Amino acid sequence: MSDMKHTLLLCLAAIALAACTQDELTDNPSATSQTLEIASATIARAEGDEATTTNAGTGTVDGKWVEGDEITVMFMGNNATAIYKYSNGSFTSDNPINCNGQTAFAQAWTNYGVTPNPYDGSPAQWKVETNQSGVGYRQSDFLYAPSPSYVGAGTPANFTFYHQTAKIVVHVRNSGIVAGKTGLCMEVGKDNIYIDGELIGPMEGIYSWTSGETKGTITPYNLGQQPMNDESTSLVSFGALVIPQTISEGQTLFTFTVNGQTYTYTVLVGDITWSAGTEYTYNVTIGPDATTRSAGTPGCEVKLVEVQDMNEGARQSL
Repeated sequence: MSDMKHTLLLCLAAIALAACTQDELTDNPSATSQTLEIASATIARAEGDEATTTNAGTGTVDGKWVEGDEITVMFMGNNATAIYKYSNGSFTSDNPINCNGQTAFAQAWTNYGVTPNPYDGSPAQWKVETNQSGVGYRQSDFLYAPSPSYVGAGTPANFTFYHQTAKIVVHVRNSGIVAGKTGLCMEVGKDNIYIDGELIGPMEGIYSWTSGETKGTITPYNLGQQPMNDESTSLVSFGALVIPQTISEGQTLFTFTVNGQTYTYTVLVGDITWSAGTEYTYNVTIGPDATTRSAGTPGCEVKLVEVQDMNEGARQSL
């Protein structure tokens, strides 16, 4: 009888232990969620900076993800990487990173123009599109996001993505010989603009750059008519994303064509530098009202009127 009672107690203890173990597995998120999930992916915006357009051509440039956008995520616990795709308001992956029960820092970046480092897969180079008149505009937007804390098994990532290229916005004034005209076209540079660059860093979410080897001419995105800093409205405005770089004195900066006439603006005095994560706004006057003239091309005035941190700073009027 004593042996039977002892055996019964052992069975009850085993059942209780199994039940406790099952409860612990259920309550431990890392036991049921071993893959890296993304809870949010915010695109940093400058204070007071609102999207000028909402179509798929501008996408992330105006702070909005577009269906099908892809990012690469790297989990620092094991340096594993995976592609996550934006669909129905969130990023998911067909082959998500297996965190193997770990939590660690992570990083993520857009990958349209990236060349990965052959040693660890992190971004080594970025290339912008020369034709940014369509989707090439948003595809040139290099975004990078470090995780602010440990993520992984049972702990989804909340990423904030920071713009890494420079951005230029050009407003053509609706006056003089181009007043009311349609079909005005623009180019950035003339086979003298670096379209690729080497990445260094990042520090506090922003990469440093060295210019690459490939130069070209950029066709910018037509933003339509936009408000200017003097409360007038442009004839037409353009936007382009460029590799951070310096354009030397005497080099072509912008070219405008309207009614078969071409107006070329070259850098007149000193150099012009475009820095990472910074937006530069220019007002352009074409025709008799222009006061600054390029070498050999009369009637084209270009003024830098605003500089803005694309990610968090307020606008600085010049």
